[in-house]
Amino acid sequence: MPSLPRKYSLLRIALAFFAFLLISTPVRNENNSTRDGNWWRTQEQICKYQYVVGFFDGTELGYDFSYWGIMDTNRNDPAVGKIQKSYNAYSAKFLTNVTSSQLVDGLNEFYSDYRNRRITVINGIWLVLNEIAGTRQTEMQKMIESWRKNAVPPSQ
Repeated sequence: MPSLPRKYSLLRIALAFFAFLLISTPVRNENNSTRDGNWWRTQEQICKYQYVVGFFDGTELGYDFSYWGIMDTNRNDPAVGKIQKSYNAYSAKFLTNVTSSQLVDGLNEFYSDYRNRRITVINGIWLVLNEIAGTRQTEMQKMIESWRKNAVPPSQ
C-alpha cells in the first residue's frame, strides 16, 4: 500500500489532536458537576447568557409539560385552570420585563458573596428574581440565609 504524502500525515495528526481536545473538554468541566455559584463563576460570560436563555425557554416548556398530560386525558380537569392561573401569576410577578442581561448581572452579584456559592444556580435565579421583583430586604435576607443553610455540601 502506498504511503500518504507527509502533509496528509500531519493533517491526520492535527485532526486527532483537535478531536482529543474537543472530547476532553467536557471531562475537564466535570470536576464540578454541581451547578452552583462556584460553577457559575467559572463560566464565560457568553455561557452565562446561554444558560439564562435556556432557563427562560425551560420555564415555558415546563409550563407546557405541567398540563399536556392532563389535556390528553381530561380537558375539563380543574387542574388545568389552576396551573394556568399559577403560571400566569408567577410569571407576571417574577419574569415580566426581566432581561437575560439583568438576570446574569444579578447572579454575578449574588455569587460575588462567597457565602452564596454553594446555592445552586436555579435557586440563585429564584432569589435574584425575588430581589428584582421587589421582595423586601428583610425577607430577602431570611430567604438567602435559609438557602445557605440548606445548600448541598460540595461532593467529596
